[in-house]
Amino acid sequence: MANRAVLSLLALLLLALAGWGVSWFLENYEQRTREIRADVSPMAKRNPFLAAERFLQHIGIPSESVTGRDHLLNPPQQPGLLLVNRLGPDLPPEREQALRNWVVFGGHLVVVAQGEWDEESGSSGNRLLDRLGVQPVALESLDEDESAARLAARESDEPITFSLPGSDEQLSVAFSRKRVLHDSRGRAEWWVESVLGAHLLQFRMGDGYITVLGDNGFLRNGQIGDHDHALFLARLAEGQPRTWLLYSSNMPSLPQLLWQYAGELVLSLLCLVLLAVWRMTRRSGPLLPEGGSVRRNLLQHLSAVGHYIWRNDHAGTRFRYTQETLEQAWRRRHPVLETLDSSARCEWIARHTGISERAVREALYGEMNGEQGLVRLSAVQQRLAARLRNH
Repeated sequence: MANRAVLSLLALLLLALAGWGVSWFLENYEQRTREIRADVSPMAKRNPFLAAERFLQHIGIPSESVTGRDHLLNPPQQPGLLLVNRLGPDLPPEREQALRNWVVFGGHLVVVAQGEWDEESGSSGNRLLDRLGVQPVALESLDEDESAARLAARESDEPITFSLPGSDEQLSVAFSRKRVLHDSRGRAEWWVESVLGAHLLQFRMGDGYITVLGDNGFLRNGQIGDHDHALFLARLAEGQPRTWLLYSSNMPSLPQLLWQYAGELVLSLLCLVLLAVWRMTRRSGPLLPEGGSVRRNLLQHLSAVGHYIWRNDHAGTRFRYTQETLEQAWRRRHPVLETLDSSARCEWIARHTGISERAVREALYGEMNGEQGLVRLSAVQQRLAARLRNH
């Protein structure tokens, strides 16, 4: 009983101490919210529509940020909203027709007219906009002709208030005042304009729409939270099963394409190159003996050259050349030899030189038999050359 009472007293003391500690902490500290500004994330720097994507996902609209030209060259199988940051160069005719067919069957294509209308060529720089009759005009080129009202409106930062088709809801969007759009064919079903001109043109095509904007800066990360920009994007995507935000339509580089479609091949080639470099560092023969080179005299060089000529069958060629040269020399010196055959010619030379007829025949017409035979016949040829100089 006494032990139980002591334990109960200790428990009460601990509870009282804990209560006092909590009370003291709450009296001396208070909860505050502190906002710390961080740098823009690498993903947000790369994707200007990241905030728009997160917003659409938050309100329950499936959305995806994509890059590359795949969604332009091969439109999605299902309809949806395709917002293109940069339309880029003209698509091939068959790919452009496929994109138009996607719009006809319920897709909504939103593009930006980034070029300028060229009066001489009669083009806006993109065939898709030319088919719609959209003529983008940069207001910098109209400064001299603009009225004071248009100049004042251009410098104003006030958003443009408008209502959506079939709705009384008023939206405020700060469109850029640097470029306006002109509907040369009057085919637009809905537009948003100011004193400067139109900033949005929407064309109906089958069951879908093509919306052309003068700019899309109000949909980027830094401005999506201003005015009714996010609400306007939500209204554009309303009723669509999915949204694709194409923030870059540039063609990937060759290394990116190789890594995307042939990553295994790239890794294999890289391993092969590393293996080849490693193999080149390995020696393939015995090591050369250390020590400086010894200079040889002239006779050694001549002997080495003679052995080299002998090994490569140059000795036989030189011997036959010497035979022909020596015979021609005797025939030029003594024209009588021209009328004699080889046997009579050898007999005549032997009679006038004192060398045996057999030795003369072997020296002029014989074959070389080994190294010793070459030495012996060369000695006879030297004697014949000496006798020729004396006759």
